[in-house]
Formats: sequence, structure tokens, C-alpha cells
Amino acid sequence: MCCTSKLPFTLSVAICSATGANPLLRLWEGSWAPDAIQPDPANDTYFDPDKIRTIHHKGKYFSLDTKHIVNPSPQRTPFLFQAGTSPAGSAFASTHAEAIFVSSHSPKVLRPKVDNIRKLAAEQGRDPRSIKFFATFTPIVGKTDEEAQAKYEELKKYASTIGGLVLFSGWTGIDISTIPLDDEITAANSKEIHKVTSILDAFTTTSKEIPKWTPRVVAERASIGGLGPVSIGSPATVADELEYWIKEADIDGFNLSYVTTPGTFEDVVDLLVPELRRRGLYPEPLEEQLTAREKVYGKGQKELRSDHIGSKYKYDVYVEEPDYVRPAEDGLGNATVG
Repeated sequence: MCCTSKLPFTLSVAICSATGANPLLRLWEGSWAPDAIQPDPANDTYFDPDKIRTIHHKGKYFSLDTKHIVNPSPQRTPFLFQAGTSPAGSAFASTHAEAIFVSSHSPKVLRPKVDNIRKLAAEQGRDPRSIKFFATFTPIVGKTDEEAQAKYEELKKYASTIGGLVLFSGWTGIDISTIPLDDEITAANSKEIHKVTSILDAFTTTSKEIPKWTPRVVAERASIGGLGPVSIGSPATVADELEYWIKEADIDGFNLSYVTTPGTFEDVVDLLVPELRRRGLYPEPLEEQLTAREKVYGKGQKELRSDHIGSKYKYDVYVEEPDYVRPAEDGLGNATVG
């Protein structure tokens, strides 16, 4: 149903994501009035049907005429995560995302992408600091630096180099088997249209940490850590690295990857979290239940912020938008407008 036109894969996904998000926002925000739920066991009723709006939407890719079939959650719209920093992905994120998963092997390579999305968000009238960035990060933590390094050396014995290279080829559209082991890999090597542009960029952009991407380097990086850095050390060493990334890349948190399970996350909880709490970088256990959005924006901010595009679809201010009109054809297969 979505994006049947012959567009590049990443562009078609971005267009469909944007056009698909708006009908969802209409359902979540505009279908049920805030006081639609009125439980009345004596009369065997739960809601007032006159306070549930039918959402009519006819767009280029999606159409619907329906009420939202379930009553709203405490957040109405779920907290909105998005992944990808391609040009199309960045444009989508600046309009819709509340948080973004990002990946890079260098904070200095990642920083311009973060800055660009914040800039685009400001141009949309949003507070650029309201978009939160979470970077891929793989910690290998020991009680000491030496213990952590020993863990890493042991883990390398079980890492699948071939598996890492296969993942890389699938992500980037590059047939890495055709490139000599120590030759440089560039974006020009990607001949496949169905690729993840932001991942291709991550594995071909050089930095001080990785001055040259070759199949040998990719094999080492992709087999443990994948799309992001691997930090090896004591709780203090890994915490220092986390703080460095926050400062240099202007990110807000991390999407932690694991090397073994059980293993990685237990070490994070038992060793790393206490160190982060000592530095005031990780919250203490909550005494009350909060929504995901409140945990990010603060107690009381259960629903979308007023500067988010979804706020214009709230029940009390909801206005139907005109139907999409497909351009007419002139008989020769050419679209005409007007």
C-alpha cells in the first residue's frame, strides 16, 4: 500500500514514514476527547460515544475513516523514537522524533549530524534541546582495567568475523568479498539501492579514531560493537568515555549493546551504574511510576510537548485537512496540475 512509486529505498521509506505518521497522530491525539471515558457500571457504559471523533484522512499513500478503536493511554501518543541520520531521516526526525538512535565510531563525526537535526528542528519551531539523542555504545566492564581487557581478549575468541562482514554488506550494499583486505572502502563501492544510508556513512566516514576503513578494520569493528564504539575498562574508565561522548557529540544518553547475555548488562548494573550514580549521571530508583515521556522531560509531561507537530491534532483544536488530490493525466501519461 505504501510508496509504490519507483523511489530510492531510503527516500521512499522516509516519505511513507512521514505520511504515515500524520494519520497515526490524528488517531492518537484527535479521536477521543479528554473526558470521553465516563464509566457508569449502573448503566453498563464506559465511554460517551458522542465524544469520540471519526478521523477522516485521505493522503497520497494512506487513507482512513475510523474512530480510534481503543481509549488513549496516559501518553496518548507513544514516546517517539526514530533511527537514522540520512538527509531524509534527519528531516523526518526534526519534525516527528522526540528521541533518536544514532551511531558512529567517533563523537566528532557524529556531532555535525546532531547539530544539523537540532538546527532543522529549530526551523520547525521546536526547541532543539527537546530532541534527545542516544548513541550506540558497547561497554566491556571489569573491576579493573586489566580485568576488562582480559574479558575482551576472551570475547574475541568467540566473535564471528564472517558474521560481522555479512552484517556490514547487508547494511551498506557493499560486496566486501570483492575488496582486497587492506584496500580502502568508500561509499562509491555501494552498488545496491536497498541500503541503510546512515550506516553506509558510518562505515565510510574516516576520523582520528579510524583514519581508513578497510575490510580488515570492518571485520574487527563489526564483530564486536557493530555500529558504535567499544569501551573497555574499569567502571571509572568506561564512565569517563561516556562523559566524553556526551560532551563531544552533544548527545543525551546511550543505546547500550551487549556482547554476551547474560554478561554485559549484569556488569553494567553491578559495576557501571554505581559509578555513574556517584557522578550524578544516572538517576536513583524512582519512588513513583512515570511514563516514558516523563522520564525524559520531567514529571507532568505525559503528552506531546506543545511545539511538536502532533499537538495540532489534539481533540480540542482538531481540524480536518483537505483530501489529497492526485494530479490528472493529459492522456500521454504526463501529470497535469491546475
